[in-house]
Amino acid sequence: MGIPKFFRYISERYPLTSQLIEENKIPEFDNLYVDFNGIIHNCSHPNDGDAHFRLTEEQIFTAIFAYVDHLFGKIKPKKLFFMAIDGVAPRAKMNQQRSRRFRTAKEAKEIREKAERKGEKLPDSKAFDSNCITPGTEFMARLSEQLRYFVNKKISEDANWRDVTVVLSGHDVPGEGEHKIMEYIRLSRAQLDYDPNVRHCLYGLDADLIMLGLLSHDPHFCLLREEVKFGPAAKSKGNKSLDSINFYLLHLTLMREYLDLEFHDIEPVLPFDYSLEHVIDDFILLAVFVGNDFLPNLPDLHIHENGLEKLFDVYKKALPSLDGYLNENGVINTKRLQVILDEMAEWEKEVFEKEYADINWYKGKQAKHVKEMELGRKRNKLALTTSQRMIFDQVKNFVLERRKLSPAEHAGQPPLPMVNDFPAADRAFINRLAEDLHLSVAWDEYDDQDRNLVTWRFPGELEEPVPDNENGKPEGEEDEEEWEDDDDEESRAAVDRVLNKYEKAKVMEEDKEGDFDARYELSIKEKMDEWKRGYYKGKLEISYDDPQDMGDLIYRYVEGLQWVMHYYYSGVASWSWFYNYHYAPRISDLKGVDKMSFKFELGYPFRPFEQLMGVLPEASKELIPVPYRDLMYDPNSPILDFYPTEFEQDLNGKKQDWEAIVKIPFIDEKRLLKAMRSRETQLTEEEKRRNSFGTSTRFTYNDGEPTVYPSSLPGFFPTLARCYCRMEPFDLPTLDGLHLVEGLCDGVFLGADALAGFPSLQTLPHTASLGHHGVNVHGSESRNKSMVIHIDNAHENRKVEDIAQEMIGRRTFLGWPFLQEGLVKAVSDSLFKYEKVSIVQGDPPKVISTPHTPQGLGLWKMKAERIEHYYSKRCGVITGNIDVLLHVRPLKGLKRLDDGAFVKDYEGPEKETEQAVQMAVSEVNSEDPRFLEKEAPPLSEEFPDGSKVFFLGEHAYGVAAQISATTQDTLSVILAFFPSEKDENDAFKQAVTHRTQKKYLSSFKVAEMLGISTRALSKITSSFMVISGGGSKSNLGLSLKFEAKALKVIEYSRKDGRYWEFSEKAIELIHQYKATYPEVFRVLDRSGDAMVKASDVFPNAQDAEAKVKEVKTWLNSKGVKDFEPVSLFCDQLGKETVKEIEALADSLTANKKPEGFKKAIVKGIPRQAVLKPSHAVYRLQNQHFALGDRVTMVQDSGGVPLSFKGVVIGMNAKSMDVVWDAPFMSGTTLGDRCSQYRGSTVEFWSCLNLTNPQFLASTNPKAPHAQKPQAPFKPRFGPHPSVRPGPGMQPVAGFRPAATTQSPHNGFDHNGHVQIMANPNRGRSGASRGGPPPAHKQPFTAASTSTNSNSVNGSVKTNGVVPQPNGSHAPIPRGRGVFRGNGFQGRGGFQAPLPGRNGSVPHPHPRGRGGFVTGIDRGGFRGTGPRGRGRGHFATPATS
Repeated sequence: MGIPKFFRYISERYPLTSQLIEENKIPEFDNLYVDFNGIIHNCSHPNDGDAHFRLTEEQIFTAIFAYVDHLFGKIKPKKLFFMAIDGVAPRAKMNQQRSRRFRTAKEAKEIREKAERKGEKLPDSKAFDSNCITPGTEFMARLSEQLRYFVNKKISEDANWRDVTVVLSGHDVPGEGEHKIMEYIRLSRAQLDYDPNVRHCLYGLDADLIMLGLLSHDPHFCLLREEVKFGPAAKSKGNKSLDSINFYLLHLTLMREYLDLEFHDIEPVLPFDYSLEHVIDDFILLAVFVGNDFLPNLPDLHIHENGLEKLFDVYKKALPSLDGYLNENGVINTKRLQVILDEMAEWEKEVFEKEYADINWYKGKQAKHVKEMELGRKRNKLALTTSQRMIFDQVKNFVLERRKLSPAEHAGQPPLPMVNDFPAADRAFINRLAEDLHLSVAWDEYDDQDRNLVTWRFPGELEEPVPDNENGKPEGEEDEEEWEDDDDEESRAAVDRVLNKYEKAKVMEEDKEGDFDARYELSIKEKMDEWKRGYYKGKLEISYDDPQDMGDLIYRYVEGLQWVMHYYYSGVASWSWFYNYHYAPRISDLKGVDKMSFKFELGYPFRPFEQLMGVLPEASKELIPVPYRDLMYDPNSPILDFYPTEFEQDLNGKKQDWEAIVKIPFIDEKRLLKAMRSRETQLTEEEKRRNSFGTSTRFTYNDGEPTVYPSSLPGFFPTLARCYCRMEPFDLPTLDGLHLVEGLCDGVFLGADALAGFPSLQTLPHTASLGHHGVNVHGSESRNKSMVIHIDNAHENRKVEDIAQEMIGRRTFLGWPFLQEGLVKAVSDSLFKYEKVSIVQGDPPKVISTPHTPQGLGLWKMKAERIEHYYSKRCGVITGNIDVLLHVRPLKGLKRLDDGAFVKDYEGPEKETEQAVQMAVSEVNSEDPRFLEKEAPPLSEEFPDGSKVFFLGEHAYGVAAQISATTQDTLSVILAFFPSEKDENDAFKQAVTHRTQKKYLSSFKVAEMLGISTRALSKITSSFMVISGGGSKSNLGLSLKFEAKALKVIEYSRKDGRYWEFSEKAIELIHQYKATYPEVFRVLDRSGDAMVKASDVFPNAQDAEAKVKEVKTWLNSKGVKDFEPVSLFCDQLGKETVKEIEALADSLTANKKPEGFKKAIVKGIPRQAVLKPSHAVYRLQNQHFALGDRVTMVQDSGGVPLSFKGVVIGMNAKSMDVVWDAPFMSGTTLGDRCSQYRGSTVEFWSCLNLTNPQFLASTNPKAPHAQKPQAPFKPRFGPHPSVRPGPGMQPVAGFRPAATTQSPHNGFDHNGHVQIMANPNRGRSGASRGGPPPAHKQPFTAASTSTNSNSVNGSVKTNGVVPQPNGSHAPIPRGRGVFRGNGFQGRGGFQAPLPGRNGSVPHPHPRGRGGFVTGIDRGGFRGTGPRGRGRGHFATPATS
């Protein structure tokens, strides 16, 4: 089952199930499980299509570590982190593994040969063979050792890992990763002390995980997976940085509720109790029919062709006729399954008739028969078929029998019923006969067996007897009126004429095959049998007419269904069972299922080397121990036929190559084991260890004496001198007389009672319907049906004043169903905005209404329409008319007060958002414990002895410290630092400040200087594609700008407003290009965007293609391929400056001697004079940074080690790029801008600015608290419209900001190995960590600003102001702020003011086209709900 297809189908049918996660909107989880093989594949061979791509094993390991750390940091599990690597799989899975590995080897060979045919020089090192990601290989053994080292390091150094139990189930533990995880969950649920409300998060890419999560029947269950893109976006190449990857949570709480909506309608017609848990079990069984890892899909049943919907329809139709459910906790009721299969067989017949039956052939065969009947009717000579004559005879007898009755007896007589199984021709005959005889015919009645009837009645007869009147006559009749009128005889004569006409009608001669429809049915059956013979002969090489062949196939398939259900619900039923066919039987041939029974022998799993020999192709023989290798290629090998080098691939109705069936022979277990057995003695001791089974390992934090953990990669990873991790074998829970729990556990919270963060549709009143709605979840409208939610507006017909009085100043929850707390500040309708204001000081506030401005009227309507449109098209939710909006400030998180208390912190007015009143939830049943306000704890509790902190005092600002003692009001700390580091901070800043400033000129001026048109300049500085003779494309452009991606090249290009600018360095490059190859520039002014041919560029060259290669070589020699594309909306230092910073850091580190390390004790200081790492997210808000600032890492979780020091080399809207003094395990090259493993992108609050101290605190407990920076730090770079529109007005012109895009890179440079060193700033004593003395003597105040000058996009910034066009100065415009920490993140929204044209400042304004709305798909407030994109701005007019 292809995960993208299944995931897309589910997320379009049930649109709210998938949530794009943001930092502040991730539920709190107890357990995180990782199906690890997906991570290994992602990190080891992310670019299989590139024959030149190479990664060293060290790079692979560090990439895996960084990925795991990233996932852990996103989810932050509270109790358990379970990593499961695939071990030896059951034979049923090995068939699929074998197919994948054979196809992988074949594709790798084709890619390599294609590159060689083009004459490309491939690297000398061998490409990574992903088939080594198989249990028992040397690579997997080494990876297990590296993972053990990694977990020891993280538990010892990362605070977030210390309170969590980590379990690693490696490749040496049998079983697939996801099933080892499910076995743990299954056995845990059976324990007496199990919490029924455990919050699970399972990471993985397999569609089976959705099924496994559902069948756990634990509702607090989410699946975590990377964003899957469809359409053109899915084809984009290049590796993304971890921070740029979007992740989705698939909420099984919502999927359960959607499934309930899907199937609940059948409850009234079920003869047994409706149970959602049993429906879910049946859903899991039905999903197997569209294919999974163990069985092929049933023919013509594909997800992309609505196979699941067809199964749902059949299930809904058939279930009411059964006496129970299909799947009884993993045991299939075969009698009930047979009924479902019979219904599906009717569907298969319809498919055949539609796609395969030759209707024209049939019609031609019947032409004479049909023509004769039609001619007879045209000549008024009635012609009947045999079946029509039988119908007539019944009606005739019915009419004649009624004549014998008196008028009074007519009313109580029953009608004439006929079972409606008539073909179309007979139905038409019935209507014609009834019309001729003036009889009534009803088609919508049913008998006791629920069969559809055709019911004949005389005119005037009713279904129910009519009550008599006082005279004993039917109501409405008078005594003188009789059933028959005076013309009764004439009526009888007319009826007799009709009867005689039909009596004398010719009955067409019928041949031995029967009537028209019988012949049709017979012909269809013959054609279907012929069709099936071709299918079974061509696909499975068996005879359809051989009962033994067909019986074996059908039994094996149904047996496979039961094996899969056992595997899902109770574990492996048989290690050796497998489905020994490449294809499934036809649905209509699945007969006799109700008489089948199954018995499985558990057996034993293959050993690792036996699996390797069973799944690997000959191309991967180097992964297998030497004694076995020749079995794969030696002509005399007894199992040579297991390893074909050429094989057929059959798409079999699928769309993608990876879905094709690989037709290779199945492994004969006895032959394989016999061939291997004689060679076991040749294995080395290390190989024998790899060929055995191991146990899982549990890792926990040990706060006792540290131990030494040796490096797993000497010379690359450091030895852990102070390891606090304890390792011990991990055993799964046991049953010991307990039983597995079926369905829900007692005490579980469902619906609106679910734990905080787990969404439910039940939090708002609603109804639902299934239909075509065109929801747009993945960039294009769905063509399939979706479950559409209709919200019942609980506030309908209420006065807006009443709503305002009730809700303003109170909290609400927005973003339904993914609820986020917010504070209501105002209410508005289409005419007024309502706010609470105290008119007289001291009086309670009253609701005051303010009318909208003329522009505001249109703006309000636009906001309401966009909220309604977003919910409808993206979420499949019909909100109804939006008449009232709430103006809400979302909860940002908790704020720590100076006394140590934590209180709620709501966003400011610049991030206020709107919410339709009917979509707001006033109260929740479960509060999020992360956002509960807390009183200040005692100092001894908040700062235990020995805890690590950072000193914020004046003379040693930012120095790492350790708590030595506490009193009721004060602390004592031990400082450890190098005194020389105070001067080092200034040295780094000087290196940045004194770098050469680049002069930039506008594109108009550059074009004039070079003597070319602006069109030519635009083409040559971007991509200029040329087609060579063989159809290959070459880019002869300089790639200095990327308009669509909003990228620039550092030190070469930038964008100011709407116009590009180029540096003198870029101008010189273009000038050289033009002088060297003027032919290229001559074709740049051609009209149109079509690519030009090489022969058109170089018409006089003998070999135009060789000329193109020459140009490419010249461009590469000028360093074009090494250019650094970065976002327009950031400011970065160039490579040369970064190299200087690294060299300076290396020099300073090398010169530090142990004897220069100092310690000092500071006693009696207040709590605000130190910074606890876990408080950084609360205390370091609004801290300002600039390029070249010296920083220290104060976050004790994440990839960068605590107290590491570095220099800011890049500023982004919400984060900064830092090059650190030493390499570390999860470091990157920041897109090849720094050395290997030395860079990272971090959030502003995670570091303390040492160059510009902003949180200086007095060491005197009685001194007043120092002021902190209050203005949010919102660095803004790049283009923006120079003229601001008024409120409700569209911008006349301007640049639409694009999403920040990272340059494609693999995260590593091509230098030699870099040793991951220990932190050079750590004290040699091991307990304390170094840091510099303060760089500034003066305490920081709100009014103080940095006096350091630095370049912002090439212009000089001084004291926080920029020159204006009229010579005045205004504050630097600020962009989007950030608040990230403990999982909270505020995004975008209102922007701080930009300078006006005359130096004045407009009022704050929202971003967006047409408004700023929660959760809209374009424009608007960015902060809650799904992320949007803004275009243009709204602002009050600037003063003139």
